[in-house]
Amino acid sequence: MQFSLFINPEHPPGDAFDRRFAEHREQVRVARQAGFDGIAVGHHLSFGSAAWFPPLETLMGLAAEAEGMSLATCMLVLPLFHPLHVAQQAALLDIMSGGRLVLGVAPGWQEDEFNVLGVNHKTRIGRFVEALTIVQRLFAEDGVTVDGKHFQIEDLTLALKPLQRPRPPMWYGGSVTRAVERVARLADTGLGDSWVASSHLTEDVITEQATVFRETLAEQGKAMPETFPLLRNVVVAPDRQTALRDAGPFLEASYRVFGQWGLFTDVVGAGKAQLDLEELVAGRVVIGSPEECAEELVTLARNTGYSRLIARVQWMGMDQNLVLRTIELLADRVLPLMRKELG
Repeated sequence: MQFSLFINPEHPPGDAFDRRFAEHREQVRVARQAGFDGIAVGHHLSFGSAAWFPPLETLMGLAAEAEGMSLATCMLVLPLFHPLHVAQQAALLDIMSGGRLVLGVAPGWQEDEFNVLGVNHKTRIGRFVEALTIVQRLFAEDGVTVDGKHFQIEDLTLALKPLQRPRPPMWYGGSVTRAVERVARLADTGLGDSWVASSHLTEDVITEQATVFRETLAEQGKAMPETFPLLRNVVVAPDRQTALRDAGPFLEASYRVFGQWGLFTDVVGAGKAQLDLEELVAGRVVIGSPEECAEELVTLARNTGYSRLIARVQWMGMDQNLVLRTIELLADRVLPLMRKELG
């Protein structure tokens, strides 16, 4: 079992962003000293109701603190960018980190993000597949020519190649069955590619989709990736009541924004625009005492086969002491219990 810390770059507008970034550096430092071997960063655009630190640039700023750790985007919304822009930034980060980048990409779901950039939301899947193909070819080939529906390039060579050859491993997002099947078709598991379930999905849905991923890979004649990551919301405290009391307001604040964006009506099928705290945490947040969290994570590992936990431990406006408490309890109490059970 391997462990990554998800750096949540989502903050309230007008927050003290210099302090918040310093807190992220401290989170990485504490996690590395505690035995975590990777960090991952999410992505949305910074406008309206939430400020998000851009993922590749954020990882560059954290790379010095993350010495020896893998650095992952989880997930970069690829259709919002030209593939050359992504390829050159990713290549630089792979070089800066000594070949430890994992490039996680997804088609995206939040329609307003596409609208604000003048990109047709309905074309995002086609743009995603084209952009993905171009990025991978730019990493590995010279003189790339593509006459696509969304992107046209002629005899283009990326001069700044990544350190990992032929390319860094890639993670793919997908929150519905057909998306998971698409990931299985696109992924080169021999290079370390994998699907990563959304942290917004409930455990029963993730278990079903992990089966779809495994079965579709088998149909394609592909093995499961050596490292199978899973992103989960995690809050650890001395007891469940304390965890709910301390983290509840911040979970609600983050998911209120996601609800306004249509997460529950358009993506996860919750049936209503907003969920109360009890509904939010049910199957979506691993929350409670170290023993309770370990038991839930072990059960999920047995049901899905995941081998890398990506722990999201912070939400909008959350106090640093609460974030560090979960990191430290995960390292000191939860992970040893998991390793004992899982071997």
